[in-house]
Amino acid sequence: MSAFWFATSYKWFILLFVLIPDKVSTIVPGGEKNGAWGLVLGTGAFWALIGPSIFGRIYETASGKLRNRGPWIALGSAITCLAILLIGGANSLPALAAAYLLLQISDDLGTGPYAGMVADSVPNEHRGYASSVLGGFKLFGQIASALVALKLGKPELILIGIAAVNVVSAAITIYTIRHLPNADRTETKRQPWVEEYLSPFKNPDFRAVWLNRFIVAFAFGCVTAYALNFLKDMLPAYTLFGADLKDAKSSANILALTISFAGIFGAVFSARIADRTGRKPLLITAAIILSLSLFPVAFFKEFTPIWICVFLFGIGNGIFQSSDWAIASDVLPNPDKAATEMGAWQSSETSVQVLVGLIMGQLIDALNRQYPGEGRGYQAMVIIASTLFLASIFAVRSIKSAR
Repeated sequence: MSAFWFATSYKWFILLFVLIPDKVSTIVPGGEKNGAWGLVLGTGAFWALIGPSIFGRIYETASGKLRNRGPWIALGSAITCLAILLIGGANSLPALAAAYLLLQISDDLGTGPYAGMVADSVPNEHRGYASSVLGGFKLFGQIASALVALKLGKPELILIGIAAVNVVSAAITIYTIRHLPNADRTETKRQPWVEEYLSPFKNPDFRAVWLNRFIVAFAFGCVTAYALNFLKDMLPAYTLFGADLKDAKSSANILALTISFAGIFGAVFSARIADRTGRKPLLITAAIILSLSLFPVAFFKEFTPIWICVFLFGIGNGIFQSSDWAIASDVLPNPDKAATEMGAWQSSETSVQVLVGLIMGQLIDALNRQYPGEGRGYQAMVIIASTLFLASIFAVRSIKSAR
């Protein structure tokens, strides 16, 4: 069942960490590359706020074959392949932005109906373990995409690999859930979609869970979206414990792989204790590790100490990824509308593209222009992200109905 989540992670991680930022940097002048990449990223941002919930709502109100998740996952997978091909062939910023928007829509087609499966089919006492499994597959997807990118090298081959993994993984999930019954629904009067989308936000615990994930996703997005440009502009050489990594792109792939590989340790740790200790202590622990490990990166100019910090950062990320799905499932105000409400929760991660894309990229370029050669924009980005990770603790502590 987690195979589709593996493919989603495989796709987005390498696209956002390396491939699309690198493509943007070849299209626009160097001094404007962060802002230009931010505009591309922000293209899908406003749709990402509502897309998962819209498709989750359509699925819940559908009948016949469309009342099964399989067709939605299949359609999303097919359009994803088209979007990947368009990204590969884009040679201008508008073309790349349009292809990226299509990719976001295709992702939401499958993710909207898919997101409610844990709440629908996993008992509360096992959701911590189920969330850890999903988090582990998300990390495995990141590891696989970084390894394949290092091995294949050529962007066009990497994109073909993304499309292939997407199709195979979607097929595995569709086959696995073919006999999974939809959750029994009590007949309730359907409200207009806007009201149903906003309804869970009336619950203070749902708001706190959404805000926690939004803050963490925003901070993490700052790190991943601009990591390649940070390495290109801030480091004079790329050596890891004396080994020559050749260039910034290879170094970025190494960091991506490190975050994911180290995350496995965090995920395994979480899986063992998630249903015993509860989700909140794990989320707080993750926030502290993420913040403290990231902050020193703003001041390093050598790759080896950055890599050490990133390894610790990956452990914190693994702990977070293994806990957040479970706590979201725990606090759903109306489990009968799990797909719609989990779609609204999913927007906490996708909507950060508004800030990461339209604001952070411009901020980095503005500060870099004001202080040429000093990298103040990148330093500000890292410090802001580190501070946000700590700030997420206040949202976690305000959650009352989950432990």
